[in-house]
This record gives sequence, structure tokens and C-alpha cells, in this order.
Amino acid sequence: MRWQLVYLLRDFIVAPHTFIKPKAVATAAPAELGARVPELPTRKPDRAAVIAFLRHVGCPFAEATVRNLVALAEQHPTIDFIAVTHSADRPSHRWCQAFGGPGRVAIVSDPDRAYYAAWGVGLSDRRHFAGPDSLAALRRLLDDGIHNRWASGNRWQPAASFAVDPAGVLRWRHLPRHAGDVPPLDEAIAALTPRLPRQ
Repeated sequence: MRWQLVYLLRDFIVAPHTFIKPKAVATAAPAELGARVPELPTRKPDRAAVIAFLRHVGCPFAEATVRNLVALAEQHPTIDFIAVTHSADRPSHRWCQAFGGPGRVAIVSDPDRAYYAAWGVGLSDRRHFAGPDSLAALRRLLDDGIHNRWASGNRWQPAASFAVDPAGVLRWRHLPRHAGDVPPLDEAIAALTPRLPRQ
């Protein structure tokens, strides 16, 4: 945990803007199960997709999510995997390359947070990302070698994950209780598997 605090102190110095709460944008309610989902670049018609809206670039929980997406993408070629960041394209890809690259996961940059808003992913409060549950989860990730990297974006942006079937209908979603509540993406796969085309 000490090293996570060192990384956070570094970010206070070199990336203080990431701690400033941004202006809120009008945000829709998250889609309900069984409803059609909003549009999103790179989501292909007639293809199932697992979509993860990430916390800020550099966040250990976002890194853990992308690592999981990359591993699942290799195991499930009939499902598309998409990670959405609220940083520009260049820092988003540079960050991914720092821990092995995105593999088959498509990275969508959304600096204006327009897609976040359309999918119902608004801003959080301070307890969401700095409360005891998130800090405990940080310690567990450090044991796995995942730590705060150079930050881009803002820490007030929560994550959310969705599984969409080939017809564009929502079959699973994960709206985290706190920043360290990393999505159980195996549940997303399980929700989609019965709806995939037969091989």
C-alpha cells in the first residue's frame, strides 16, 4: 500500500488536474437489461460485444479490467471487446502498451465523455474512488504487480461494463459500488454465450 501512496503523491505533483472534478454533462439513465443499447464506434452490427467504460487512464482498476478483456478476447473470437477511455487516443494507447498492449480489444477515446453520458456513466463522488473499499482493493492489485501509472483524464469518472448480444440488446451490466469493484467479466461471457450464433 505504501507504494500506491507514493504513486498517488507523484500524480498530485505531475498530474494535479486529474484530481479536479470536471463539469458534469447531461447523462442518460443506464440501459436496462433487455433494452437496446446506444450507438458506439467500433461496435459491429450482428456481433456480440463486451464493452467496458474505464476509469481514468493510469488507474490500476482500469488496467486490471483491460488485462481481463485482452485475455478473454483471445479465448472468445466470436465476441468483440471494446474499452472506452475519456482520454485522447495517444495517451490511451501508450498506457495500454505499458502493460502489454490491447491485443484484440478495440480502444475508443471519448475525451468529451459523450459516449459515457449516452450509456449512463456519469460522475462519482469522492468516497467512490477514495473510500476504504477502493483503498483495500488497491493494495490487492499491488500484490499482483498492478499500480498507478502516469495518469490522464479524471478520477471522478467511474467505470461501467456491459454485454450486448448480436441484436444490440443489453444482456448484462456491471455498475460498480466503488472504484475497486472490478467487473466480473466471466459473467458477461456467460450472459452472451446462449445468444451467440452456432458454429
